[in-house]
Amino acid sequence: LYTDGLVERRTEDIDIGLTRLARSLGAHREAGPEDLADALLTDLLPPTGNADDTALVVIRL
Repeated sequence: LYTDGLVERRTEDIDIGLTRLARSLGAHREAGPEDLADALLTDLLPPTGNADDTALVVIRL
Protein backbone atom coordinates (compact mmCIF):
# COMPACT_ATOMS: atom_id res chain seq x y z
CA LEU A 1 0.00 0.00 0.00
CA TYR A 2 1.26 3.47 -0.79
CA THR A 3 0.12 7.03 -1.19
CA ASP A 4 0.36 8.97 -4.42
CA GLY A 5 3.49 10.78 -3.22
CA LEU A 6 5.51 7.63 -3.90
CA VAL A 7 4.76 7.51 -7.63
CA GLU A 8 3.40 10.89 -8.74
CA ARG A 9 5.48 13.83 -9.91
CA ARG A 10 3.96 17.08 -11.09
CA THR A 11 6.24 17.20 -14.12
CA GLU A 12 5.61 13.67 -15.46
CA ASP A 13 2.84 11.29 -16.45
CA ILE A 14 1.65 8.90 -13.70
CA ASP A 15 2.57 5.92 -15.90
CA ILE A 16 6.25 6.83 -15.57
CA GLY A 17 6.02 6.63 -11.78
CA LEU A 18 4.10 3.36 -11.92
CA THR A 19 6.72 1.89 -14.27
CA ARG A 20 9.46 3.03 -11.88
CA LEU A 21 7.58 1.29 -9.03
CA ALA A 22 7.18 -1.95 -11.02
CA ARG A 23 10.89 -2.01 -11.89
CA SER A 24 11.92 -1.42 -8.30
CA LEU A 25 9.56 -4.14 -7.05
CA GLY A 26 11.02 -6.55 -9.59
CA ALA A 27 14.59 -5.70 -8.66
CA HIS A 28 13.94 -6.22 -4.94
CA ARG A 29 11.31 -8.99 -5.04
CA GLU A 30 13.33 -11.32 -2.81
CA ALA A 31 13.73 -8.71 -0.03
CA GLY A 32 11.86 -8.93 3.24
CA PRO A 33 9.21 -6.31 3.98
CA GLU A 34 11.45 -3.86 5.85
CA ASP A 35 14.29 -4.07 3.32
CA LEU A 36 11.80 -3.80 0.45
CA ALA A 37 10.26 -0.67 1.96
CA ASP A 38 13.71 0.91 2.35
CA ALA A 39 14.65 0.00 -1.22
CA LEU A 40 11.41 1.38 -2.67
CA LEU A 41 11.80 4.67 -0.85
CA THR A 42 15.42 4.94 -1.99
CA ASP A 43 14.57 4.07 -5.60
CA LEU A 44 11.41 6.15 -5.95
CA LEU A 45 11.81 9.31 -3.92
CA PRO A 46 13.80 12.15 -5.48
CA PRO A 47 17.24 12.60 -3.89
CA THR A 48 16.45 16.28 -3.33
CA GLY A 49 13.35 15.41 -1.29
CA ASN A 50 9.69 15.06 -2.04
CA ALA A 51 7.17 17.91 -1.99
CA ASP A 52 4.26 15.48 -1.42
CA ASP A 53 3.61 13.37 1.68
CA THR A 54 4.53 9.74 1.21
CA ALA A 55 3.36 6.69 3.15
CA LEU A 56 4.27 3.09 2.39
CA VAL A 57 3.22 -0.21 3.97
CA VAL A 58 4.76 -3.53 2.88
CA ILE A 59 3.22 -6.82 4.03
CA ARG A 60 4.34 -10.26 2.93
CA LEU A 61 1.58 -12.88 2.95
